Amino acid sequence: MTLYAFYTRREFDAQEEAEALGLTCYVPRRVDLIRQGKRRRPDVVERPFLPGYVFVETDAEGWHMLKGSKHFRQWLGIGPSEARRVMEFIARIDAEYAARMAQIEAGERVSEYNEGDLLEIIQGPLTGQLARFKRIAEGAIFPEVVAEVDMMGQSVTVKLDVLAARKAVA
Repeated sequence: MTLYAFYTRREFDAQEEAEALGLTCYVPRRVDLIRQGKRRRPDVVERPFLPGYVFVETDAEGWHMLKGSKHFRQWLGIGPSEARRVMEFIARIDAEYAARMAQIEAGERVSEYNEGDLLEIIQGPLTGQLARFKRIAEGAIFPEVVAEVDMMGQSVTVKLDVLAARKAVA
């Protein structure tokens, strides 16, 4: 068996096509919460972690089946040592994806925050800071998180987009 990296712009379609042929196919994924249009709550959107690339584990016969297929364009054979590193990378990305999906499916929502909960800021100029949740401010269109951040020895009240903060891991 050899690992091939195929270039395509239809990653999920290519994965379905390869699996329909009975081949083992890897498309590392990531999940984002994105607000679409003027909706108040974000939607869960799955995207490929490496846009444009699909990894297929196959032999020469499987490669010939994929070579003429619709979604597979350019290909690159990966040597055994590089293939091991690629598979480790894919496993790490899949574990992160599974952990994030578990958080989302567990219902981590803004409405479940309690006053005093520790939040991690993940977007904006305060990225990486910890904040204490105070309340939810219902804005004109989108709700905002009101929290307190310690800056220069003082507690400062900040308003954050609901997508810019999540519960801090203990």
